[in-house]
Amino acid sequence: MNNQDAPDVSKAWIITYTGLKFYHLNPQPEMVCIEDIAHSLSQTCRWTGHTRFHYSVAQHSVYASQICAPEFAFDVLMHDSSETYLGDMNRPLKHFTAAGPAYLRIEEKVEQVIFKKFGVRFPLSAEVKKADTQMLYAEKAQLMNVTEATQYEARKWGTDETEADIRIEEWTPKKAELMFLLRFEELNKEK
Repeated sequence: MNNQDAPDVSKAWIITYTGLKFYHLNPQPEMVCIEDIAHSLSQTCRWTGHTRFHYSVAQHSVYASQICAPEFAFDVLMHDSSETYLGDMNRPLKHFTAAGPAYLRIEEKVEQVIFKKFGVRFPLSAEVKKADTQMLYAEKAQLMNVTEATQYEARKWGTDETEADIRIEEWTPKKAELMFLLRFEELNKEK
């Protein structure tokens, strides 16, 4: 397909863990389920997999939901749920290259469907972004092999560089999936 061709909506789909068919360009609520989200995010690595051990988006989301104000915890838990269907594009690629805008357009459509289905506020609040960024700095400090040569030139990805006050443990994907589902049930009951 060249850039002048329109995307073929009928071919842009995946089979999910539970066997659903998910159309990236035409997502519908019935294509989305929490079991797929928990399973996929538990196997999707943060930091493009360059961490000291397997560290999943599900584990990141559980931790992030624990460091924010209670009224934002559910939104924070679900903030990366679109990555279930799209994968996790790292921040530099998403925000500093031409690949980012195309991804972000599709991500927004997918987020709108997921967030509406589960009652997550859209667009995401500054509180959600703050918890996500605080986790990013905690992850960088605890999980990355940052050397002088790879220091981030003091680049800021948020309003400040405050790390989340959390100790990151090594979870298996199965544990991350279970913990995500338990946190979902806990927070969904509180809504």
